Amino acid sequence: MKVELFNDNFQNYKRYGIPKAQLVIADIPYNLGGAAYASNPMWYIGGDNKNGESKKAGKAFFNTDHNFNIAEYFHFCNRLLKKEPKERGKAPCMIVFCSYE
Repeated sequence: MKVELFNDNFQNYKRYGIPKAQLVIADIPYNLGGAAYASNPMWYIGGDNKNGESKKAGKAFFNTDHNFNIAEYFHFCNRLLKKEPKERGKAPCMIVFCSYE
């Protein structure tokens, strides 16, 4: 089985000629924006809030943390997944990890 990992934004999928998939597993961005490091010691210099904020304070992990469009992502997945087949064991599936709210 040949496996390839593409570290790119999903909107660029046509560039890679990715075939239809039976399974999509995704941990989508939570739109944390500038609060991405808020619960992480890396927000502070040396991991201690007594030292003040580090250069990561007020920063996002990824550019999509500010404007991730979940409806656009699900539309992309709908086009990426194989259509429902007639034979058993070939149905498409999507597993998404996301925040509670």
